[in-house]
Amino acid sequence: MISKLNTGKYPIFTEKICHKRRVDEQTIIDVLTKRTYAQRREIAFAYERRAKKDMISALKGALSGSLETVILGLMKSTAQYDASEIRGSIKGLGTDEDTLIEILCSRSNTELKEIKNVYKELFKKDLEKDVAGDTSGNFAKLLLALVQTQRAEPSAVVDYEKIDQDARALYDAGVRIKGTDVATWISIMSERSVPHLQKVFQRYKSYSPYDMQESVMKEVKGDLQRSFLVLVQCFENKQLFFANRLHDAMKSKGAKEKMVTRIIVSRCEVDLKKICSEFKAQYGQSLHKTVLEHTKGDYQKVLLGLLGQEE
Repeated sequence: MISKLNTGKYPIFTEKICHKRRVDEQTIIDVLTKRTYAQRREIAFAYERRAKKDMISALKGALSGSLETVILGLMKSTAQYDASEIRGSIKGLGTDEDTLIEILCSRSNTELKEIKNVYKELFKKDLEKDVAGDTSGNFAKLLLALVQTQRAEPSAVVDYEKIDQDARALYDAGVRIKGTDVATWISIMSERSVPHLQKVFQRYKSYSPYDMQESVMKEVKGDLQRSFLVLVQCFENKQLFFANRLHDAMKSKGAKEKMVTRIIVSRCEVDLKKICSEFKAQYGQSLHKTVLEHTKGDYQKVLLGLLGQEE
């Protein structure tokens, strides 16, 4: 739960964040997980004025492991965090397609525009060029279509004729023919508004014996399939998509920490409470309890701090 800024706590925090002999991890967790990004930046400025050094550098020196990863993530805006995760997924040898797909296929048009701008500011590189240089084929074409942010804004007017045309076009380009006209799928799924696509997928079932997710599974494979599935799942219920991802990351012993961290940090100021609600409704157990069962130590504490009090 994000709390209101209490400037009176700054001196205490400044002194306790990195004591000469020991690090007060609990204070760091308590203060930073219960503030917004804007408030954390104010704390960083106050720290710098009082301690005469950069707070992020101090945190890097004071913390390590999973706790450090989460806390440093919280010191970035949502767009900065997403841009940094994308950059990390494509620089160096190999590509982390899982991260690339999750972020580019789940973010709104507005979010993607901001990510592109921040990416340019942080890394002095063009996101489109970097994605094009690190992917290939129809997978690259889909991601580039999303990065180009051509998606229509939602309209107050429901165009039933266009809904029917798009539903029919998706069917004609896939299940109805041998092979798949991927270009048509990319065009419709990257250019239409989300409310429009939700209605298209409902209408699609009157043409196809399979729903849209089933059609994707039948028609395409590999990274392209995974990308289309993330798109369709997010169009239908984005918070349920993230709840399912968190469940998959913590369904066996331990946790896939990279995925858990990425989702909770990137969504903590967007829709984390709704994700928690979807998780409880879908799995009959709170995300809070699942984190308790599959994580430990300071990493567990910082995640629980971001989740807030269990409702």
